[in-house]
Amino acid sequence: MKSLSPHNQELPPGLSRLIHNVNSKCASLKGGAELLADSPPEEAREILELMAQQAETLLEAITEYKNRQ
Repeated sequence: MKSLSPHNQELPPGLSRLIHNVNSKCASLKGGAELLADSPPEEAREILELMAQQAETLLEAITEYKNRQ
């Protein structure tokens, strides 16, 4: 599998932005997941809500790119 880096290659229109969004949102989701283990229940619910929002934004970006193909 190739690295998800948009550097040093010619990419189709919009793909560089999608790659950036995937990398960014996945980093946010990973950070949120790491915080969950040590979070009290109320804080964990807030983190999960933020994670769900990030996941929805990521799905929208992927779907938008896919529908343009």
